[in-house]
Amino acid sequence: MLNRALMGQYQPGSTFKIGVAAAALEEGIITPNTYIKDLGRYTYYDANGPRCWIYLKNGRTHGTINVVEAIQESCNYFFYDIGRQLTISKMNKYSRLYGLGEHTGIELSEYTGILAGPDYRKEAGLGEWYPGDTLQAAIGQSDTLFTPLQISCYISTLVGGGTRYSAHLLDSVRKFYT
Repeated sequence: MLNRALMGQYQPGSTFKIGVAAAALEEGIITPNTYIKDLGRYTYYDANGPRCWIYLKNGRTHGTINVVEAIQESCNYFFYDIGRQLTISKMNKYSRLYGLGEHTGIELSEYTGILAGPDYRKEAGLGEWYPGDTLQAAIGQSDTLFTPLQISCYISTLVGGGTRYSAHLLDSVRKFYT
């Protein structure tokens, strides 16, 4: 009896990387011609830092890639690095602009999801936010949760050039002839 589209909250995973990439491009952190070398394990904060999925799977890396390739390959390492540079604060600012963590406008009750970060951790009594937590948030993990409808609206906003529309229910679509 749970309306999963409006009330189910799930980690967005790699779908979140597209928004992180758009925010990093908008902020000038990267350009389409910025290349980052995937070393497998991201050691900026700790020698035992998180690893890219391909490194975990078979010890390989994605090599030196740009943002388009990083999205195509879903390279965690690339997004760890640009997420760290972007910061959780700016990541959340752009996420809200895309409609994540906000009401979609639908005429039914819905959850707004959760934007990971120090504010959420404090409100929820979950302890301290560490800089390394931003790395996990940048790949759509950590405390981040959204509804399927929010993800749909978010993708619509990104592919629509930044125009954000409210979600609505329709009874029917009619074709009118003149």
